Amino acid sequence: MRKLTLILVTALLLGSCCSSCRWRYKNAKPLEGTVWHLVQLEGVDRQLPDDSFNIILNEGALGGRGACNSLLGQYVLDGKSSLRFSALGSTKMLCPENEDLEMAMLRVLDATTNYDIDYDLLMLLHDGSIKAVFKAVPNPEK
Repeated sequence: MRKLTLILVTALLLGSCCSSCRWRYKNAKPLEGTVWHLVQLEGVDRQLPDDSFNIILNEGALGGRGACNSLLGQYVLDGKSSLRFSALGSTKMLCPENEDLEMAMLRVLDATTNYDIDYDLLMLLHDGSIKAVFKAVPNPEK
């Protein structure tokens, strides 16, 4: 009897986890048209101002903002989760506080091979390893 109870509890927990997971993926924010704010880069959590370190993808074009520079580039979606950025660049204003972080973010974007979205989190991956995590934020232009 105890073994049967354990099996039923385990099945119930797995079933509820799966329905929760399905809900998160079903209600995930869209890759394109969402403003994504950097919250983790190369395994390090970041607490950054809301108006910086944001990207938005729209019809093959990347736009955004680093520490104090505008970011731009192009991207290609190929298959279900393949994502490649190209022609990445930024304006060249001097922002000594986070210039290294801005350059690191551009390097990670350039090395991205895939992505995954879990509800309001965008994970950029390089060959299966998470390199950056962005969180969806309200679009100030809407």
